[in-house]
Amino acid sequence: MSSLDTKFGKRKTVNMNEDIAQELNKLANMSGKTLYSLINEIGAYALEANKGGFSLEEAVTAKKMVQRASRSRMVLVNQDLWYFASSQAMKASENKWLNLIRDCAQWQANVFLTASTDKEFIESVRKLLMDFFWDCGEVRLELQGVDGLAMRLAFVPEMPLEHTQGLFKAFEGMFNAHGYVVTDSLVKPGFLVVTFKKIGGASLKQR
Repeated sequence: MSSLDTKFGKRKTVNMNEDIAQELNKLANMSGKTLYSLINEIGAYALEANKGGFSLEEAVTAKKMVQRASRSRMVLVNQDLWYFASSQAMKASENKWLNLIRDCAQWQANVFLTASTDKEFIESVRKLLMDFFWDCGEVRLELQGVDGLAMRLAFVPEMPLEHTQGLFKAFEGMFNAHGYVVTDSLVKPGFLVVTFKKIGGASLKQR
């Protein structure tokens, strides 16, 4: 429990959730700090995050995302190096490279994408693109009819065609893992338009 000054100069008592207070107290003891100093430290980090344009909650979410990516054997690579390497791999052994991409994408789809409903699946794809595809400037995902889904992605213009073809195979693998097949596609350097259909006769759930 603590007291805060209001804009009218009065004191206002603020009650902390008892369970949170107990856990914070345990954390303070484990860290060799007082509860007061720990709360001050948390407050300082919250202010620093706010100055950086994000909240403390967003910082925690980002840290969890990085840890999850690390456990999934993802690494950060310079954009130009990655474009060049993937393009060379495509030219050296197209079938082997595309099959490797597809296999990895299907495995990662089970880690990063959810599919309780098709609406949740679409949102998880959006989040995946936002978290990991920093070179993607436009994302459109729309339901089509009772069993269709359309995706339109625009990346940076310097993305090579070979790399874009690899991305197409990656998204095909991810969507296949959740019951979708490609019905039509347009692949250009840095640009993808793909339509999918849900297989198995299941209608799209829009809850």
